[in-house]
Amino acid sequence: MTMTEQGVTPLAPEEQATLIQLEAVVRQGWAGFVNVGEALLTIRDARLYRQAHKTFGDYCEQVWGWSRQRAQQLMDAAETSHTLTTIGLQPENERQAREYKDAAKVVATLEPEMQVAVATYLKAASGNERPTTSQVRAAAEVAAAIDAHATVAHPDTGTEVPFHTLTGEQRAVALAENVTTGTYERLKRQENHIQTSIQQNNTTGKGGWADWCVSYAEQQLTDTQELRIVVKRDTSGNAQVQALIVDSESHATVAFGDTAPYLKKAVMNLVEEVKG
Repeated sequence: MTMTEQGVTPLAPEEQATLIQLEAVVRQGWAGFVNVGEALLTIRDARLYRQAHKTFGDYCEQVWGWSRQRAQQLMDAAETSHTLTTIGLQPENERQAREYKDAAKVVATLEPEMQVAVATYLKAASGNERPTTSQVRAAAEVAAAIDAHATVAHPDTGTEVPFHTLTGEQRAVALAENVTTGTYERLKRQENHIQTSIQQNNTTGKGGWADWCVSYAEQQLTDTQELRIVVKRDTSGNAQVQALIVDSESHATVAFGDTAPYLKKAVMNLVEEVKG
């Protein structure tokens, strides 16, 4: 049975040359995760693996020794990095890109002027520091919620006017002000919820991360919010945990912490992220 009969097809000479060039990027770019992810994306989307492999997953496993999941992580990291450049943010490594992945998905839905407003807020809020994942996601979600037909305070007069009646420069100022104010208020609400819950735990004599989760759910969550603890395996087969608060109706993440190798640390990361 020929390779074509098995479901693979030969490459044209120019495609073969492209594949060789892209595979060189992957071999040489272990530290440049964006270049590696981009190369894999092109190989997958153009089906440059098809001459010797039936599927992209087969190609990843047989050529690079990666699972399909690992290759997807690299491609996601590249796409996340590209998205974040629209708001002036560039992850320094693949781990940071993974942390920003969910926030980047929201950023990708924004119109360019909304992305500019988010970038303006992040630059002012974080200065020379790397913004937290909560800051990025909160700002993006606030921007996404701005209704183009709503009224806003006119940048010059302060009177309420329909947003769509403003000029380009006025729109930019109004958006920046709304994103800044809205994000600050959202982050403060998150912080206050966590702090109130901690104080109530101390008052009742309860302690520990497990009691904190129960008390927070009883005292702070709305009817549509959920405190979730998600456990997944990483590429090495080790368990990774993330604690987050999600609105089950809008599917928006209210707060979330970095992943951790055990439950207690994941919950404490949620607390620290919101406090930060």
